[in-house]
Amino acid sequence: MVVFDHVYKAYDLHAGRKTIFGALKLVTSPSSAAGLFYALSDVSFQIGKGEAFGIIGRNGAGKSTVLKIIAGITKPTRGTVAVTGRISSLIELGAGFHPDLTGRENIFLSGAILGIPKKYIEQRFKEIVDFSELWDFIDVPVKKYSSGMYARLGFAVAISVDPEILIIDEILAVGDVFFQQKCFTKMREIIKGGTTFIYVTHDTAGMQNLCDRALLLDGGKVEFLGNATEAVSRYYGKMSMRPVGPSIREHGASIMDAVAHDRSYVRPSRDLDKIRQEIFSHNIIRDAKSSEGPIGMEILGASFQNEKQAYAYDVELMHTATIRVIVKARQLIPLANAGFTLFDRMNNVIFSAGIAQRGQGIHVMQPGEERVVIFCVQMAVKPGQYTFALGCSESTSDDLNHGSTHHRLFGLGPLEVYAQPEAVFPFHGMVSLPMTMSVLS
Repeated sequence: MVVFDHVYKAYDLHAGRKTIFGALKLVTSPSSAAGLFYALSDVSFQIGKGEAFGIIGRNGAGKSTVLKIIAGITKPTRGTVAVTGRISSLIELGAGFHPDLTGRENIFLSGAILGIPKKYIEQRFKEIVDFSELWDFIDVPVKKYSSGMYARLGFAVAISVDPEILIIDEILAVGDVFFQQKCFTKMREIIKGGTTFIYVTHDTAGMQNLCDRALLLDGGKVEFLGNATEAVSRYYGKMSMRPVGPSIREHGASIMDAVAHDRSYVRPSRDLDKIRQEIFSHNIIRDAKSSEGPIGMEILGASFQNEKQAYAYDVELMHTATIRVIVKARQLIPLANAGFTLFDRMNNVIFSAGIAQRGQGIHVMQPGEERVVIFCVQMAVKPGQYTFALGCSESTSDDLNHGSTHHRLFGLGPLEVYAQPEAVFPFHGMVSLPMTMSVLS
């Protein structure tokens, strides 16, 4: 449990020239001391055991100061703070790491700082390095690490000590989309396990995804305390902005033209041999981070092309990507199916569909028989990074929504949906839904 009761935190802007009289004024009368900057003013809130709690606000609002007080890095100038439970925090990039020590040495150093016995860290060492994916660099001084490598190791250590309170700051923004997905999945597991989770971020979608309640700070004061979704709405109200992705510029055909005239196509079967050769020449299945199967069907190859027909993982907003997949039956498959799934950076499923659901089933496949499946997907999603999965399955005759999975490939990409500035944005939010409009007069 965490309790803040009328907490103030002041910093002396004239540090180094402080007098005894000035120090007494800081303690006895914080509102009247000259030359002080108040990072927090009269902040009160409570976080219950096992709660997922977000803290949001503009730069300089006092978010990181709250976290540092909870973590015991700094003390409040005035007011009381009560924290119950073992804390693990990931607040600043490289915090708790010595730059001249290796990754291996810093794992044990961080454990010692957290009061964790060396034997316990030795038992969890493989798990820590596995999660961070830094085996090739674990004996390299961390001063040679990139910011993403720092984040990987820091997060892996923070979650390995089975904390009762886990504090995460904006640091996860430096990781790639695959690492972010792994972290969000792990954080959900930690929250489900009853750990108190405190998340400070500008990432409003991530906070709403993980947290039930949130604290909105503005100028070091409590602006709102309550439902996370309402906190986000009030945050954007304070910012006088909308929760949208990057702005868009007209570049060649406008986005609105792309919405109205986007051309999706499937090449005729006479091109099948040529298409197979093209797919195998630009095969992406080796990029998959994980897989399930194969069993009775197998994905032999797949390719990804953007709206310019380039073999690249970048697609302009509202334009169409073409994913071509070669599937092969290893046994008789009466109702063969194949599908595409899009994941955001928090590993949420944004979209998923199979050809059977769209009335385009492969139908019967004999052992050894191959098919080429072509997905033309309009990227009507918020600009950002995504990953995708490909799969083949066997549908049941009485329910096309369910079946048996034979082969799935996860973690393909990362796919970058980008937008050009200064054009009309066709939607706000995560995805564009089919919509018709009319105006009566």
